[in-house]
Amino acid sequence: MLVGLSIQGNIAPVKRGLSDFQAKQIPFATALALNELAKGVRDVEGELIGETFDSPTPFTRNAYRIEVATKAKPIAVVMAKDIQAQYLEPYVVGGNRSLGTKRGMLAPRAVGLNKYGNLTRGKLASLKAKPNVFIGAVTFKNGNTVNGVWQRNEVARGQRRQARYGYGTKGAHSVVAGARTTLMLLIQFEDTTPAPKRLPFEPRARKYLDRNARPVFEAALNRAIANARR
Repeated sequence: MLVGLSIQGNIAPVKRGLSDFQAKQIPFATALALNELAKGVRDVEGELIGETFDSPTPFTRNAYRIEVATKAKPIAVVMAKDIQAQYLEPYVVGGNRSLGTKRGMLAPRAVGLNKYGNLTRGKLASLKAKPNVFIGAVTFKNGNTVNGVWQRNEVARGQRRQARYGYGTKGAHSVVAGARTTLMLLIQFEDTTPAPKRLPFEPRARKYLDRNARPVFEAALNRAIANARR
């Protein structure tokens, strides 16, 4: 998920009309322009994330970082940070969504989510610490197996109460994978799936550069010349 920003092809027409003194400012002006353009690409890519995903977190919106250009290295690079790159890459190049270090895609079933529609930080760890919660695979009598985070029914043995799906049963029942169970499925672990959306990272960057490269360079050159010592 890299895009190198280079405007060397746009310099020649400008350079022809410069004095020797002005031409000496081109390396510095080039670095200034590249870094300005890199900031612009980073910003439009952040906007693209907002257009592509529903309620992305600030962590995802601020996914991109910049490697700045210098006079000695006239190229700036805009790239996704390591963690964000791991889960954004399939939306750029295709393929399955990244699991990272998780056992499967976390699909909440009976837990609260934050305002971004995600599990809150540390939620899995806090659930695991509860004595009536366990993580693992459960195989039902109908042969279906479901892997996830489960909560055991806390109704005392022998106590009868009205259940959601009928009367006279011990404890409250739910239906998971077509089977009735007294366990509550809090979070299900699912297999990864192909990324359902595309994030046109490079086309958006190229469009921005085509529109802004020359004026940004000319402004940077004027600034470099104005501030240079004769």
